Amino acid sequence: MKNQIIFIRGGEAFDTKEQYYNYLRQREYNPFEQKKSWRDWIGWALSEEYEMMMPTMPNKHNADYLSWQIWFEKLFPYLNDQKLIVIGHSLGCIFLAKYLSENKFPKIIDQLHLVAPVFESEGLNGETVGDFTLNKNKLVNLGKQAKVIYIYCSQDDPVTPLRHGELYKEYLPKAELLIFEDRGHFIQPALPELLGNIYKLEGK
Repeated sequence: MKNQIIFIRGGEAFDTKEQYYNYLRQREYNPFEQKKSWRDWIGWALSEEYEMMMPTMPNKHNADYLSWQIWFEKLFPYLNDQKLIVIGHSLGCIFLAKYLSENKFPKIIDQLHLVAPVFESEGLNGETVGDFTLNKNKLVNLGKQAKVIYIYCSQDDPVTPLRHGELYKEYLPKAELLIFEDRGHFIQPALPELLGNIYKLEGK
């Protein structure tokens, strides 16, 4: 039986439909653009030891928390008794933070990785966190459900301000904050630092 990874990808959330429509009008779109993603690379690099669950969350371009919660909990029957790594990217991070601070997860998470983590609406470009808003006083519960937490931020991220990662660090003091200069929103083909941290769990 293999160890497991849960990967929750990002998305967009808004307070009103008009905000959502304005976002769609302003967003650049290239139907021919195909970008290789480090999430697929992680799955490939660890395929012998880990199986990855990467659900397509509902309505990712106009996300709401309850629909994500319902879909996320559909993973629980498939969890085994091996090691578990949970990874979030962008809006996926605030979803995980909200869920794990307000609910009891079925098992202890060996590693939690938050990449370009959204923390609040302030500083987001044309988006908000919608109903993903965190109760900051409950974040201590998240810290109790994950043995190790890593936070990855970049100073040139055009989507999620560096301050968001620093806020997570303030509320999760045991977390390790990794700050990069030139990773943007971590839309890249590989993320060796994250893979290296997973290898630490394996003693490599």
